Formats: sequence, structure tokens, C-alpha cells
Amino acid sequence: MAENKLDLAYLEKLCNAFGPSGHEREVQKMVLNYGKPLADEVLFDKTGSVIFKRGTSGPKIMLAGHADEIGYLVQSIEKNGFLKISNLGGIFPGNLIGHEILIRPFKGGEKIIGITTNGSLAGPHKDKIPKLSDLFVDIGCATDEEVKELGIRVGDPAVPYAVYRSLTRKRKEKKKDAKPDEEPEIKEARLAVAKAFDDRIGVFMALEVMRRLSDDHISHPNIVYAASTTQEEVGCRGARTAAQLIQPDIGFSLDVTICGGGPGAKSIEQKMGKGVAVGVYDSSMIANPVFRRFVMELAEEKGIPCQTGFLNRGGTDAGQIHLSGIGAPSLFFGIPTRYVHSHHAMLDLDDVEGAIQLLIELIKKLDEKTVASFTTL
Repeated sequence: MAENKLDLAYLEKLCNAFGPSGHEREVQKMVLNYGKPLADEVLFDKTGSVIFKRGTSGPKIMLAGHADEIGYLVQSIEKNGFLKISNLGGIFPGNLIGHEILIRPFKGGEKIIGITTNGSLAGPHKDKIPKLSDLFVDIGCATDEEVKELGIRVGDPAVPYAVYRSLTRKRKEKKKDAKPDEEPEIKEARLAVAKAFDDRIGVFMALEVMRRLSDDHISHPNIVYAASTTQEEVGCRGARTAAQLIQPDIGFSLDVTICGGGPGAKSIEQKMGKGVAVGVYDSSMIANPVFRRFVMELAEEKGIPCQTGFLNRGGTDAGQIHLSGIGAPSLFFGIPTRYVHSHHAMLDLDDVEGAIQLLIELIKKLDEKTVASFTTL
């Protein structure tokens, strides 16, 4: 693989930003400021999606990452000063106990940090996995009046409270064609942990593609639309409206995906550090097999690691994109990520770099004839 050129300082800012589903404005302002100089034109839909257009002719290629992250809403304020919360997107309550969440109050600029608890005096854990409705949020208040004085109201949004960090690990890996007695190579794995890789990493990849197209003056036979979509975690809503605006000929959903290789995940094919996972099937879409074969063969030709990806349930923005207009062959590019939908997701930055390099190689080749071949009988 070529040199890793990721703008990690920007990725950190993007992941640390506040932006649960329906409340993406802070993130989208950051995205707009970063992407506007890289685009020929900036488009907006009415759900809050931001779309960067680059190019003037040829097939329309849509790269979609969603700006929203898993979050919560204040559902009620209890008389004793504790809060009840509801979810924005798929929440695993067992991951929440004893963790902190960051609340954005309706009134006042202060951000309030609360601790999620099941109310147990003995400690944060019980024998059974709790439901979200079993949990409370402790913000240190003794009455509902104290809560209201902080500016908190029912309906206020919240996100996991955690910050981006990076780490490196040395790994021994044998080459595919290595002889039995050949010593493995020492590889330095660059990993990162953050609350909002789902899906700031997809937004980041789309922006990185645009940045490199601009900085390296890369010509391409198509029009590239990099879209930072909204409300994916609650139904892929921004992807639907953005795709209606763009009317793409080809679509890519750039996101995280589940990850094997750890305890209890032995049956999952895709693994962290083995390249981007190119999706075959999920609940929202069956990948166009001709298009997918083209992508896999190009990755092999260019020496870019990639792997087959499966999602037996759930969907991505590609599920909406591939149904836009009269249909647009679309693929899901997933970065294998441990502990998704938690405070601390983990991924391998080399998988991210490989995905970006593969997207750029594809953009160079997706001309009208090639795109037409994916749906021609």
C-alpha cells in the first residue's frame, strides 16, 4: 500500500464533535468549512445533508458518509433530579451502565455531563442485562427544579462522552506466499478509538477523496458528489433526500461494519486490519454483482487490501441510494470496527487509507462505458 496520508488532526475534531441524529448542525458546519474549498459547487438538501460536487461531465458518482452518531434524548426529568433517556439509533443498554453522556441543554451554553446508572446501591451492575427504560442519568441534582435551572428540558439531545485517541501496536504477519520456515514480517498497526466512528469515518473518507482529487490535480471521467448525510441511524433519511437531489449513476455508502477476530465474534468474516470490507448483502440491498466484481478485481490489480463484507441484518445509506431515480448500482464500503454503537469503537487506520486509495482508483476508471456495463445484459 502507498504512503498513509490521512489528515488525522481533522479526523479527531470530527469524531469529538456533537452530532446525534437530527442534531448534526455542529458537525455539518465543520464539514462545510473543510469541504467547500475542495468543491466546484456545494449543494444542500432540506434534511441538513451537505454535498460537495467536483467535475463537469460524465456519470454521477455519489460517496455518502453520514454525519449523525448514536445518541439519546432526555425523555423525562424525575422529581429526585435524575433523568430518563430514550435512544436515537440502536443502543445496547448493557454498554451504558457507569458511562458518561454529554447533554446539550435547551437553555444556556453549558454542556452537562451525566452518569448512566441502574440505581443499584451496590454498584453499577446487575446480573441481568438492563433495558434502556431501566436506566437513569445522574447529573448531580437532587430535585427537578435544580435540573431545570441548568437549562435542561425534555427533548434535549445527548451523545456518549468520550474522546478520540490513537495507538500503535507491533504485529507479526506472514506473507501470503511465505515459505513454511520464513520469518514473519513486523508490521506496525496504527489504531484509533473514538465514540463516533459510526459514521464520521465515512464522512472523513469522502472528504479525503475530495481533498486528494484537488491537491493532486487528479482528472476523472465523471462527476463526484461527496455527501455528508443526516439521520442514517434512524432510517437513512438524509441519504434518501440527497440521492433524490443528485440522481446518481453509481453510489457508495462509506461506513463502519461489524468486525470478527475477537472473543465471541468468530463467525464474522470481515476483520480489522485486513482491508476495507466490500459488502455483498444486507437487509436494505443486494450488491450489483458485476459492479462488485469490478471493484474487487481493481483492488487486487492495485495491491490494495480488501475483503468480503456481510451484514446479515441492518442496512446503510446504499439501501436508499440504489433505489434513487431509476436505480443506481451501489456498494457498501465498511471499515471493520470493534465495539460499534458504544463509547469506544476501535478501527485500523490502514483500512481507512486503503478504502480511500481504492475509491480514487475507481473514480479514475468509472467512465460512461464502464458504468453502463454494470447494468447491460
